[in-house]
Amino acid sequence: MTKFEPHQQFDIRGDSFEEFVDFLFEHEIPPDTDRNGRRSQRWYDTADIEFEAKELVAFYTKLFTEPAFLLERFSKEKLEQAFWAIMSGPLDCSVEEVVWSSEVPFEERANCVRAMYFLYEKLFAVDPLYTSSNMWWDALAYDWHCDNRNRSNGGEDLLMQDVMFETLQRILSLSSRDCQAAALHGLGHLHHPKTVEAIDAYLKRNLRLDSEMTRYAQAASRFEIL
Repeated sequence: MTKFEPHQQFDIRGDSFEEFVDFLFEHEIPPDTDRNGRRSQRWYDTADIEFEAKELVAFYTKLFTEPAFLLERFSKEKLEQAFWAIMSGPLDCSVEEVVWSSEVPFEERANCVRAMYFLYEKLFAVDPLYTSSNMWWDALAYDWHCDNRNRSNGGEDLLMQDVMFETLQRILSLSSRDCQAAALHGLGHLHHPKTVEAIDAYLKRNLRLDSEMTRYAQAASRFEIL
């Protein structure tokens, strides 16, 4: 039986970038957690956080733009746990939350998403970790898959979808198979109108792609990715 701990209180308003990095990554791994960091209760399941969205968008953008130092500083298990925390709830200050914050100008949030290309190029292409790199866009793009967001609504539903599509296209161009698979996963959920065109171009660039990846790309173009 999982033991639920009392909620932990964090106030990261006014923290430096270094303090922000420690806040995200410097946590012990629960002893009964499996290698993907998702079986037992994690520190961020019980975290109540005071934060400024504008500060966090700037910090996330900086972290994603130059992430390579993380590989030397933290274990693979700590990186995995932190990236699961960063990408989505239940962390109050996750990227999934702050990229939609109306307190932050849209272009700053869009640049944060664009910076995720470098997260893949400089970190996940070197070490894709366990599951977080592949599931990253599942957290960010799934709203369009389940129709919580729709391009026909216009506004940020359309604008952010275009930004994510542009970023996923760039990630799809990386030589790393893991990065390509992650981009296809995201494209399969994002439901952008140019998805078929983008994936067709990918398949034409990669004529020696193995059958498994070919089938996965074709499924993504039909929006049949789980």
